[in-house]
Amino acid sequence: MKYHALLIDDEEGNRELLTRLLEQHCPGIGFIDQAASAKEALDKIQLTKPDVVFLDIEMPGGSGFDFLNEAGGIDFKIIFVTAYDSYALRAIKYSALDYLLKPVDPKELIHAVEKLEEQIGQQEKIDLLSYNLSHDQDRRIALATQEEVIFARVSDIIRLQAEANYTKVFMENEPPVLLSGNLGHFEKLLKDQRFYRTHQSHLVNMKHVRKYVKTEGGYFLMDDGSQVPIARMKRDELKRLFT
Repeated sequence: MKYHALLIDDEEGNRELLTRLLEQHCPGIGFIDQAASAKEALDKIQLTKPDVVFLDIEMPGGSGFDFLNEAGGIDFKIIFVTAYDSYALRAIKYSALDYLLKPVDPKELIHAVEKLEEQIGQQEKIDLLSYNLSHDQDRRIALATQEEVIFARVSDIIRLQAEANYTKVFMENEPPVLLSGNLGHFEKLLKDQRFYRTHQSHLVNMKHVRKYVKTEGGYFLMDDGSQVPIARMKRDELKRLFT
């Protein structure tokens, strides 16, 4: 499988050099796009849906961290490429796949792309298993944590919440579990199961919605007592659904 990469760096020379390194050493990267600023990158993210973003941190008009905050639901892997090592701890917050220092060492780049291929390949296996399970009578989904794979009934899932590049799943009579896929991934997996994206960070099972509260900005009260916020752009849509 060929993966789609987006390179975000304000210096054209850096983008061209990284493009050449990927073409020479990483055959798994089949499609490469470029963006010279966070603003340009936000537009390209919507159009191209990359698998991985190689992201510079210090850029005029908005840092790499600003870009990630504005991007909202992150449906791609992140590899930071920067001339500074002082941001490494902050990068952990965004669950970065890797952190490469300029000038980029080809061996380190190859290792980073191998990690990308390993993570996506493992996720594809879980997706196939989930697909097969979803066609059983009980409608189950495979939830892969670091320690185990849980075969959960879809009807038992109350809601899902984004945690950077991870997703926390809340179920009936079970403690929440943290999974290594982003929320957009699970939204696609559950698209035919009456799940609704209320917000960039929240996906709910409509079977477990107890009440829709229109005041205080609007939120769903769920069966487990949690309150899930409704994004402003979703409120008109919900009014049409419930009137």
